[in-house]
Amino acid sequence: METKTQQAADQLYREYSQKTPYSLMNTDLAPISEAAAYDIQKEFMFKRAQNSGGYSGYKIAYTTKVMQERVGASQPVFGRILSNSVYQSPASLFAVNYVNLALECEVAVTMASDLEAKDKGVDRDTVFDAIEHLQLAFEVVDIRKSASENSLIQSIATNIHGAGVVLGQPVTKWRELDIPSAKCELKLDGVSVGTGKGSDVDGHPVEPMIWIAKTLNAMGGSLKKGDIVITGSMIPPIEVKPGMKAALQMDLFGEITLDVK
Repeated sequence: METKTQQAADQLYREYSQKTPYSLMNTDLAPISEAAAYDIQKEFMFKRAQNSGGYSGYKIAYTTKVMQERVGASQPVFGRILSNSVYQSPASLFAVNYVNLALECEVAVTMASDLEAKDKGVDRDTVFDAIEHLQLAFEVVDIRKSASENSLIQSIATNIHGAGVVLGQPVTKWRELDIPSAKCELKLDGVSVGTGKGSDVDGHPVEPMIWIAKTLNAMGGSLKKGDIVITGSMIPPIEVKPGMKAALQMDLFGEITLDVK
């Protein structure tokens, strides 16, 4: 017999597959805590991962105080990245495969080694030493409707709209660079629609890696070699439509592009 968590994941997966609004929070299967929401997310994403080549890493959301206040969060949250949703720039995506396609502008981190907790736990030095390189990235988000009022708990359970990532060229000697001061600009069809800088993400876009390393460790998991982690958007989500071309440029990181078909 399925558990309540599995039943909730079944419902989410059915609605996800049918592209219908999520209704979990209107049922008696609704999670009432962040821990319960993560349990449902784990089962929901496991179902999606079966036909997606497994996992490639994690997304971190709500890494800024402004976003945390907007959604009622006291800390960031995380979701999973599926292996078949990782693309290299220049990339193309078909809008028909999504409900409401949008982009966020982020820095991606790739792990050089497993990050196992030592006796002293996880700290900044152990996390930073385990990083292989950084890349400029689009997070692909699919902002789906809900049959109930949106909430932080629902956002966690449904993987925080995560639908993939587009990666740029690796930057290896990142610790020597002034990334917090690096400016970025997003253009759609050549027109600027948003700007930001590295310090917009918790002071430094690598800083949230400490949070996720500690959080996964507390849940009995850990970051693994090859994991890709996107650490939070420097520019608010921007909706994109078929026929558009998105270009993101950032000091020190170069440029990435995405064509929406």
